[in-house]
Amino acid sequence: MENKKRSKATKSGNKRKVLILIFILLIAILLILFAMKIGKNNDQNGRRKNVVDEIKSFDYSVSDTDTKLFKDTFKELKKELSKSNVDKKNYASLISKLFIIDFYTLSNKSNVNDVGAVQFVYSSYKTDFVDIARTGIYKQVQSNLDNNRTQKLPEVESVTIESIEEVIPSSILEHKDFRNVTEANAYEIKVNWTYKESNDFQDSATILVVPDKDKLSVAKLD
Repeated sequence: MENKKRSKATKSGNKRKVLILIFILLIAILLILFAMKIGKNNDQNGRRKNVVDEIKSFDYSVSDTDTKLFKDTFKELKKELSKSNVDKKNYASLISKLFIIDFYTLSNKSNVNDVGAVQFVYSSYKTDFVDIARTGIYKQVQSNLDNNRTQKLPEVESVTIESIEEVIPSSILEHKDFRNVTEANAYEIKVNWTYKESNDFQDSATILVVPDKDKLSVAKLD
């Protein structure tokens, strides 16, 4: 009889331990999810971003520090993506414009790590893109954590699409994701832009916009 009581007590104790473990795991998962949500709305310096507009299903967003040109172009993108039949060519065109505006506008960036346009870059290239930007055009961006920077940095004033052509991505880009793609489902876009003040920065490029799961992203910039 005593052994049965011990056995029941042991089983009860084991159940309690399992329940406690499950509870701890659930709390840990909730904390991780919360941290991820907070991190998504922070810039690369850990500061809180104020998101003023977004397209949740495509993971695109606008913050209060973005320029008026970026915000206005983003509204065009939002309008296009709300249609039942999205015009892929126009979608690609708007993505290339937003990419140029955000990447080449340095005046609203807080420091070398605050790289623009990452949300429009092809998923597999984002890490390399940020690394190249930091050692390239963004290395000149002085820290502005106290909002007292006197450095003059470029701001894109207008963007013009010169041409847009449907292409087979594998004919331009060597990447395993497109190795067996034979249809012209990507866009080669020639674009030029101007700055608010004259400078020696790049002002024209050829961009390759490719399918990236359920959206379009920039995969190459020449």
